[in-house]
Amino acid sequence: MAVLELKNLHVALEDGTEIVKGVDLAVGPDEVHAVMGPNGSGKSTLAYALMGHPAYEITEGELLLDGKNILEMEADERAQRGLFLAFQYPHAVPGVTVTSFLRSAINAIRKAQNGGEDDPIPIPEFRKELLDRMDRLKVSRELASRYRTGHRRAQDRRGRGEGARRPRDGGPRDHPLSADPRLHYP
Repeated sequence: MAVLELKNLHVALEDGTEIVKGVDLAVGPDEVHAVMGPNGSGKSTLAYALMGHPAYEITEGELLLDGKNILEMEADERAQRGLFLAFQYPHAVPGVTVTSFLRSAINAIRKAQNGGEDDPIPIPEFRKELLDRMDRLKVSRELASRYRTGHRRAQDRRGRGEGARRPRDGGPRDHPLSADPRLHYP
């Protein structure tokens, strides 16, 4: 069974202009798919519609996640079930590393799946899983220690951001998501 399945999906803008016209896609467990096309072909529209953005309306078709139609779910409910939209150029959160962000996202999903009770992934388990997946995908381990908008030095050139202080020892900024040194990789 596919984890994510789109059946004859049609998406329109708020003004009724149909952008996506009849997309079918089935993504199975451990599969990676790329949606490619020229500018203006509807890739972003499809992604926003999948996440439930209010400016995009799915006018026809089905959107199944683990066999359940999720069209009536809000964006946060979709995310709690594991459907997540990542941006190529995300906004900066001063002091938050990619690793800390990913662990927070995983813990939010685990909490939702555990009836609202905290169920954080243990740091050693998270670290092992993250590094295993990075190796599998041939992603540089340097990425794990980057801040969400780039390497620490690039972040420093742009400034520290609102409310973020760099400790005298040059360690991570004092953001609650970056407070645990075990999440920082060399």
